[in-house]
Amino acid sequence: MTKPKIGFYSITGCQGCLLSVIFNEDDLLSLLDKIDVKSFPFIKEKVSDEHLDIVFFEGVVASKHDLELLKKIREQCDIFVALGACATTGGVPALRNFTPNDNIQRLVYHKAVSIADVKPKPVDNFVKVDYYIEGCPPDKKEILSVINDLVIGKKPIMYSKPVCVECRKNKNVCLLQENKPCLGPITQGGCNAVCTNGKFVCWGCRGPAQDANFDLMIKVLKDKGYDEEFVRKRINAFEGWRYKKYEDAKRWLE
Repeated sequence: MTKPKIGFYSITGCQGCLLSVIFNEDDLLSLLDKIDVKSFPFIKEKVSDEHLDIVFFEGVVASKHDLELLKKIREQCDIFVALGACATTGGVPALRNFTPNDNIQRLVYHKAVSIADVKPKPVDNFVKVDYYIEGCPPDKKEILSVINDLVIGKKPIMYSKPVCVECRKNKNVCLLQENKPCLGPITQGGCNAVCTNGKFVCWGCRGPAQDANFDLMIKVLKDKGYDEEFVRKRINAFEGWRYKKYEDAKRWLE
């Protein structure tokens, strides 16, 4: 049988998501008899221009060059997977959308059109995304699971419950009960509660859970003594772009 042609690509970001793929080194090597990797930063210098079966795409659209590459790659592949927090929710770079414009003008390129920036946005604002692998960085086992499913023609089933479900399974003490600003209740799980297992609060890097109740989360944190500005900044850190859509939709319904 013909091996599926797979490409890995990156635009503005830290490339930590691609490192998560590499951290599966032994398992990936065993997959090489089933897949044909045509493009991968760090590994293959030349970027493939041929049609690909599956693409894993990391990073946030923050420049015209990013947007051009994103659209080009989307056109030359059948299945498009957004990889990591920047690609799926805008990640930390998307904080620019919630920052006063005057604060960032001195950092913006004004002269070179080829590197002119745009306000950072997740990739699904520009192209159709088939699957999302959340996280900063994404879980390496989840990446491998999605690759395996797609290679055999199976539709990946992504975890949809909030972090709190995994946290309870791991018998962790709820950090909200300790008055810590944990966003686990509104954040999509699938990470095995890796942060809260170590007593670190969830910052929401995997994006909002399907039934995320932002209003209740904000009320809970306010009731615990956190002011509105703190709560807004905490949510904006990773979930701000989707929270903005939530707020826009709510205003429309009103």
